[in-house]
Amino acid sequence: MKFKIFLVLIFFIQANVILAQTDQNLKTRIDSLEYQLKELQQKISEKEKKDKFKELMARARQFSSQEKKENDDISKKFHSGIRQQQGLNPNISVGGDFFTSYSTAENDLINEPSKFSYGSNNFLMRELELGFIAPLDPFTRGKAFLSVTQDGIALEEGYMELINLPLHINLKAGIFKAEYGLLNRYHPHALPQFDKPKALMYHFGEPGIGGAGLAVNIMLPKPILADATSLDISVIDGGNDISFTTERNVNLLYVGHFKNYYDINENSYFEFTLSGVRGENDSTGNYNSHVGSFGLHYKWAPVGRSKYRTFEWKTEFIYGYHEKATKNIETFGFYSSIQNKLSARFWLGARVGYSELPYNKSEYETNYALCLDFWQSEFVFFRFQYQYNDRNINNMMGSLGKMPSDHVFTLHVSWAMGPHKHEAY
Repeated sequence: MKFKIFLVLIFFIQANVILAQTDQNLKTRIDSLEYQLKELQQKISEKEKKDKFKELMARARQFSSQEKKENDDISKKFHSGIRQQQGLNPNISVGGDFFTSYSTAENDLINEPSKFSYGSNNFLMRELELGFIAPLDPFTRGKAFLSVTQDGIALEEGYMELINLPLHINLKAGIFKAEYGLLNRYHPHALPQFDKPKALMYHFGEPGIGGAGLAVNIMLPKPILADATSLDISVIDGGNDISFTTERNVNLLYVGHFKNYYDINENSYFEFTLSGVRGENDSTGNYNSHVGSFGLHYKWAPVGRSKYRTFEWKTEFIYGYHEKATKNIETFGFYSSIQNKLSARFWLGARVGYSELPYNKSEYETNYALCLDFWQSEFVFFRFQYQYNDRNINNMMGSLGKMPSDHVFTLHVSWAMGPHKHEAY
């Protein structure tokens, strides 16, 4: 029994010794870890100070470099005062308009290019257009378009615009196509069909209403329901030997154009136009012609899908009143056209039109056109158009003999180089 007590006592003493040694080792270990932690914290603190110092130095160098650059720029601008040459150059574009067509009629007024026809039964370059567009300063911009044809080089348009003047006014001076109807401002390559409607061709010729002069555009206050209203007034020197004479020294035309615009919803809009032009129609200056236009325009382009689906409808009615020495003549004409975008590259278009001749209302023409457009890209498109012309014309501009009806098949190719593409004007 005593021996067992002795063994328990020995075991208890050894356990205490082991625990004491363990406590001592643990304390030593903790002290070592605390010392290492303090060293690590000190190193981290020193590293953070160094990094912050480097960051401050980098910022200082950047600021010094920026300030030096700004000073250099200011000194350059102050000493030279000249824009870079590249900034002074206008946007330059070149557009080509080529076609070939076949007409079933054998008549020179149809097959040869004229005021009423682009020609047929041949390969023809309608025009090569050179365009120059540039802002002249924050308040003015300039535009010039040269038309190169087989007959030579002609200035199609060349004008300066003063924009954003007080009372929402813009001014235009130079040679330009006047705001009139829906299509007068369009250049040939931008037309919805290959040619202009006959109601416009027979009253104003292929070039349309244009010439050297002055024009003012005024944004009017919004009337009830309308989203925008504008008024354009032009005075130009530009007869055409059809409705207006060119035989006088000065052949002034007075043109007015009123437009009312409505947003139907986020996908579509509608607008109507009222236009009128007045000018002398003979060399004596005693007789005038007045030609009015009423236009309707609707466009649907669904948001997010306009690349693949678009529908556009244009209709215009033309009324002419021509004073004559013997008897005044009233004429009428109209056209209605649609364009339906079938996919990203294909458009299907159609047009019907009718026009009486401004010097003889008993002579007239009705035509029907159907065309398919393929847009290879925004710079290149191909068009195939079929048109039937039903004519009751016996004396076209002094040419004796009946002008026959015909079927016309046209292949049209148009391309553009540069920023000025095939947009509407």
